[in-house]
Amino acid sequence: MQAPLVFRLGYVALNVTDPERAAEDTANIVGARVSVRESDIIMLTSNQRHAEMILYRAGENSLRRVGLEAVDADAVDKVRERAEAAGLRIISTTPSFPFIRKAVTFLTSEGHAIEVHTPMPLDQPLRYHGPGAHPRFLDHINFAAVNPRQFAEEMHAATGLLLTERTTGYEIMWMRAADGRHHAVAAVKGNTGVHHISWEFESIRGLQTIADGLTVEERGLVWGPGRHGAGDNLFQYYVDSAGFLIECIAEMEIIQDLDMPPRVSDPGENLSNWRVVNKWGALPPIEWIEHFNECCPQSYHE
Repeated sequence: MQAPLVFRLGYVALNVTDPERAAEDTANIVGARVSVRESDIIMLTSNQRHAEMILYRAGENSLRRVGLEAVDADAVDKVRERAEAAGLRIISTTPSFPFIRKAVTFLTSEGHAIEVHTPMPLDQPLRYHGPGAHPRFLDHINFAAVNPRQFAEEMHAATGLLLTERTTGYEIMWMRAADGRHHAVAAVKGNTGVHHISWEFESIRGLQTIADGLTVEERGLVWGPGRHGAGDNLFQYYVDSAGFLIECIAEMEIIQDLDMPPRVSDPGENLSNWRVVNKWGALPPIEWIEHFNECCPQSYHE
């Protein structure tokens, strides 16, 4: 099996009605800090990378675009060729930001905007003051798709992402990039959009800091803490000020074998198989199962 053309999740761009409040919430709870503040855009990062979460002022809270970091500049050209061969629409070959050297952006057949790009500049301080748990990095995104199987096939065709695991009916599927983490991209069956966005922390102590920080504002967790069967990672979820479901994780499984066949698991009725969803026992509440944010209107893709 050939290695993926993308190394890891690059960034997540969101449309939000109040970027100042969303940035403040992300800083106070998660512990990422603002790296760029402009009139209608705020960028946040948790490490040396220029930006990981990018907030655009808009009329609704929705997923705008997702960046995947290519293994090298040549891989960007290969993604363009492969996406075109797969019948996917190329909407731009110009990087979305001046600090990205090379990129291509395509749409999945359901309309998810994916930008495959050369690495973000490492121009931010590694250590910084501020509240929150200070994550290691933004580690994965879980899309929502009407047809997760088709989504997986398109992402593999265009980017070489490998299917790590899926449920029997493709209710949920997880795909890994060249860094070997169990998943950088996942998709759950539902309407077209995003289910959750995830930050990784050093240990369970980071998750504890998140939970305690939420109580300051009389907020609570949606689900967790627990340990997922798929990925073997510690997890917990909360909803941020813009209405996005945010996962906080630690200890994600690393897979070195490119030829490992995809694992297939029975999710159980309404995700009731604890071996897949939570080895610690507590099953996902209806708020987690039904959570959804839509993709942005087509005008944002142009």
